[in-house]
Amino acid sequence: MPSDFFMPLAQYGVLVLFIVAMVGSPGPANMSLMASGLAFGARPAVPFLLGTMSGFQIIFWLNVLGLYALLQSAPQVFQLLRWLCIGYIVYLAWTIVRSGNGVAGDARRIPGYLRGLWVHPLSPKAYAMQIAAISQFVSPGRYLADALLVSLTFWVLGGILNGLWLLAGGRLRMAAGQSRLLYRLKIALAAVMVGSTIASLQIIPA
Repeated sequence: MPSDFFMPLAQYGVLVLFIVAMVGSPGPANMSLMASGLAFGARPAVPFLLGTMSGFQIIFWLNVLGLYALLQSAPQVFQLLRWLCIGYIVYLAWTIVRSGNGVAGDARRIPGYLRGLWVHPLSPKAYAMQIAAISQFVSPGRYLADALLVSLTFWVLGGILNGLWLLAGGRLRMAAGQSRLLYRLKIALAAVMVGSTIASLQIIPA
C-alpha cells in the first residue's frame, strides 16, 4: 500500500493536540456533561454522553459532505441554528436545576441518549472545530482515509475528555452530598452552560 495513503505521523500528532485542546476545553457539551454528572451522577448520565458523541459524528460526516458550505450560503438557517442552540441549552440547564437530590426520583429528568444527540448539531463550537479539522488535516488526495482517521480520533479522544467532564460532575456531587451546596452548584453550572453557549456563538460569524 502506498506510503502517502496514510496521514504522516507528525501531522497526526498535531491533530491529536488540536483535538485535545478543542474537545477538552469548556463549551456547551462539556458544561452540559459536567452539570448532568453533578445533578444525576456520572453513571446515569452515560447515555447522554454517548448521545453527544454520536451527534458529533453525524454532523462531522455531514460537514465532510459539505453541510457547512450549504449553511454558509443560507445565513437565515444559520441564524435559526444559533437561536435553537441557546434555547436547547437553556432547556437542559432548566432540567438540571429542577432535578432533586436523589437520582431514583428524577429518572425521567435524566438527560438520555436522544437529548445528548442534539447537543453538537446545535453547537456552533462543534461546527467550528470540525471545519478547522477538515480543512487542516483532511487532504484532497486521501480524503476518505483522512476523514475516517479524524473521525475515529475525535471519537476516542472525545469519549475520554468528555467522560472526564462527566466524572468531574459526578465527583462534585459526591463531595457536595445532599445539601444546599449541591443545589447552588447546579445553579452555578447551569449558568455556566448558558454563558459558554452564548460565548461560543461568537466563534462562527453570522
